[in-house]
Formats: sequence, structure tokens, C-alpha cells
Amino acid sequence: MFIDSGRILGVLGKEPPLMITREELKVDKVRDEWKKLIAQGWRRTKPVWEDS
Repeated sequence: MFIDSGRILGVLGKEPPLMITREELKVDKVRDEWKKLIAQGWRRTKPVWEDS
């Protein structure tokens, strides 16, 4: 999994964001991060682009 961080330039939507960093996480680290997010109250949502 990759975690990208960036900065919004100008007016939102007028210009693409500037990517600052990209961090690659291995499977074990991703699982740990997922557990932390769930513990903080994050929930899985259904993608808006699915047809069902």
C-alpha cells in the first residue's frame, strides 16, 4: 500500500495537488494501521462507483 501526501495549490479543483511524499507500507504495517483506524472509529464504506 502507498500513502501519498500532498498540498493543494491555488483554488481547490482548478489545479492538481502537488505530491510531496509517497510512503510504501508492507502488509504487516498496513494491517497495524487498519487496526488503529478501526479503534479510532473509522468504518469501511461502500465505494460510490459500484453499480449495486
